[in-house]
Amino acid sequence: MNARKHVWVFGNGLLCVLCAGVISIAAHPQQNPPQENAQPQTPPTDPQDPRFKLNVEVELVNITATVLDEQGKYMDGLKLEDFQVFEDGEEQKISFFSHDLRVPISVGVLIDNSGSMRHKLQQALQTVREIATALGPQDEMFVISFNSDVDVRHHFTTNMQEIQRSFRDIKAGGETAAYDAIQLAVTEEMKKAKHNKKVLLMVTDGFDTKSHINSAQVEDVLKRAEVLVYAIGIDDDDDDPLVLRRTRYHIYHYMLGRLTSISGGRAFRLFTGRNYALNSLAQVLLEELHQQYTLSYYPVVGRDKNAWRQVEVKVKRAGSQIRHRTGYYINQPSKASN
Repeated sequence: MNARKHVWVFGNGLLCVLCAGVISIAAHPQQNPPQENAQPQTPPTDPQDPRFKLNVEVELVNITATVLDEQGKYMDGLKLEDFQVFEDGEEQKISFFSHDLRVPISVGVLIDNSGSMRHKLQQALQTVREIATALGPQDEMFVISFNSDVDVRHHFTTNMQEIQRSFRDIKAGGETAAYDAIQLAVTEEMKKAKHNKKVLLMVTDGFDTKSHINSAQVEDVLKRAEVLVYAIGIDDDDDDPLVLRRTRYHIYHYMLGRLTSISGGRAFRLFTGRNYALNSLAQVLLEELHQQYTLSYYPVVGRDKNAWRQVEVKVKRAGSQIRHRTGYYINQPSKASN
């Protein structure tokens, strides 16, 4: 997928699952030129194998890819020879390949509790509760809330009851420092993750109004991190009579689309006041995380290690659609400055 283009495509298959709900996803079909692929090294059998980690000295690059067919269903059973990876237009030899459905994950949740979330906060919290309930026993989660300030509600834990208790005193008020929350989550909390697969989930209804960093800086933070970014946008429903009596806040589609597509993630769209099977939404999200492929390669040496490297993944299957991070910096993440 060309991750620099962002559109909201509604998943028809989920309309029956989410009652009167609409989920939008960013996805584009890819062209699939057939090319010969070099024989890889024997792939590791353990998903926690240290070879999957980004090693600056040997420059092993890991790409997580989600592959869908023309109907938007996950393409299971793909082999290494079905994939091609390009860096700055040059095809790379895939050294390691994995599609393990049992990989534990580290999830960081960012909850918008700004003033505009007053009528949406309970819906947002219940959505996160369902996701926490659906996690496996080895999965871990941290929670950050953000309005004018950013508050770490709970550090990483596998105890979901503690996560549930961290929601009790969250109240809506103030402005929206979404970018600051992302920066704190990626550069500090995510460094404490136990698992290689890291996921950041933002639940919000609007765009940033209060952060100390700007959109370009937060995008740079995400480009320097191996973190999958997902978003659940809670939008005002123009058909709701209550909306007509209060200020309307609509999701900033570009912001959520841009932030999620950098990493190869996805944005879901819900509407205030509508009834959803939120447990099913949680299952859909976790199903996607367990349907992803990991492709690792050693890039060509001798290039500027501080330069941005564009990455493209192609699948040799007609009608396939693919999401993955758009590229990477080889150097380690650093905090953005004003």
